[in-house]
Amino acid sequence: MLQRRQLCLAATLAVAGCASEPRQPPTRVMVVPERVWEGETQALGDRVSARVLIATNAGSVGQLELRHWRQGLKTHPAMRAAQPDVRGRLPPIWELSNPDARGAFAALVTDEGERRHAVRLLPASGPERVLRQQAGDALWDRAVSGMALSPDGRHLAMVVQTDPAVRHRPLHLGRLVVLDLTAPSGSDGFAPERLLPPGPDGHALVLGQRPAWINGGRQLLVAAAGPQGRAASANPVPPALQPDPQIEVIDWERQTRTVAMPGHSPIASGQGPGFLLARGSASQWFFSDGAGLALQEVPRRHGLGNPVALIDERFLLYTGSPHPQAPRELTSNNSPLVGPKAMLALKVMDLQTQAVLTLLEGIDPRRRITAAPMPA
Repeated sequence: MLQRRQLCLAATLAVAGCASEPRQPPTRVMVVPERVWEGETQALGDRVSARVLIATNAGSVGQLELRHWRQGLKTHPAMRAAQPDVRGRLPPIWELSNPDARGAFAALVTDEGERRHAVRLLPASGPERVLRQQAGDALWDRAVSGMALSPDGRHLAMVVQTDPAVRHRPLHLGRLVVLDLTAPSGSDGFAPERLLPPGPDGHALVLGQRPAWINGGRQLLVAAAGPQGRAASANPVPPALQPDPQIEVIDWERQTRTVAMPGHSPIASGQGPGFLLARGSASQWFFSDGAGLALQEVPRRHGLGNPVALIDERFLLYTGSPHPQAPRELTSNNSPLVGPKAMLALKVMDLQTQAVLTLLEGIDPRRRITAAPMPA
């Protein structure tokens, strides 16, 4: 009986796998559009100074400079010095921080040994540095949230699982960790953690989302559960379904942690006080000039999907639906239980004028993408 069940399962997966793959692999993968599409603004690419990072499925990281977006995606300089494993392959990158002002970034990779992960800092030049090693599979155990590197490269913020020994648990709630990259390494040889001010009512856990730096790295935004969500923390729910998620501001100089406003999923440029936040399970996006100030709704235009980064508190980088005139592609190497998904486009939109420009097409929705302003 068991053998028959195994054969049936194998046959089902084989049929599903055949049905899930497109007949032909995508021909346009992370490429510059054939032309500037109708209704888009080519000059927008010349007005935005930003660096975009995209983790590829080969364990490498591509870099796109918006001022030179026509040149397309190039291999990040740090990848040229990366050391492959014994089989000649680079380790897959499961999470990717934004780049700092010099182009350095942090990556979450699988570490040596069973169910272990490592966070590595990869500068544009010079040797890489291991910042953190711990138990927990980098992919399946959701060991670390998205990571935020401060603009000056002095601190790395992330949310980690409270107990890495628990397997396959979604990172709905976790512990906020801020690594001090300028302090001497600890006794374990890794970057030490900064002492954090206590949260409201002494609650230590935050939502498992990427934090966001504002005001040049002097303050940090995190998404946290509100009073109702904290009362139900024994049975955590996804951040977008929390009854009252809220954005909190950690001020390093004052050593305070205060509630800014209701919302979740903060995104900031790192330069000034402005930031984006989402509200509701549908993730409607808003822009605020600063904590506690009025909100401006971000219209759902030009195929807006998932925000990637905010540049100069005005320009939104995001992935979304390709232009209606652009070729349509489907993903390959899909899970047999999920099937192919539509390839996305990387776009930049001016939040003031709603002008938009498609930068890259053929973006697999499974790719990790980050970005940050480049120095003038």
